[in-house]
Amino acid sequence: MAESTANPDAVPAGFDRRDFLRILAMAGGAVGAASVAWPLIEALNPDAAGEAQTRPIITVSDIPENSAKAVQWAGMPILIRRLTDAQIAAATVVAMADLPDPAQISSRVAPGNGHFVVVVGLNTGTPCRLEGDSPSDPRGNYDGWICPCDGSQYDVLGRVRSGPAKRNLAIPRFTFINDDQIQLG
Repeated sequence: MAESTANPDAVPAGFDRRDFLRILAMAGGAVGAASVAWPLIEALNPDAAGEAQTRPIITVSDIPENSAKAVQWAGMPILIRRLTDAQIAAATVVAMADLPDPAQISSRVAPGNGHFVVVVGLNTGTPCRLEGDSPSDPRGNYDGWICPCDGSQYDVLGRVRSGPAKRNLAIPRFTFINDDQIQLG
């Protein structure tokens, strides 16, 4: 048998200097493209001020019972109301057959963290703002909100009770951060 001498500097068959330069150039191009794309993508992300506008944090601990707080979010009025135990009890006994858009209290009141109702303050019959969003001014026959345009009335849970509106007030996306604050969005 002939003794083979392996040359550690030998280039594998079919691989020459041109292939090596091509791979090196493609790797350099990929690194260059990534170094340009990364800052561009970062520039498109919202800054802290933009994030605070899209997902505002609202303090709810300052809302007394049977009072509401109105805030603006994404161009819509958001009504946050703290209910009393008596209002919760009265809303529980309402027959679902009497409601144009039946909804249980559990789907309208924020779970845990007190008795808070958070709704979009736009009438579902005609797109106008509701009245009764000030803390001392609940309106209508159901102690909730009333539409000044068409007379639709909503109860304390935002359920439509009378008038031409056929749907309950919308519930925006929100989460409780703690017992004192909610975050919209």
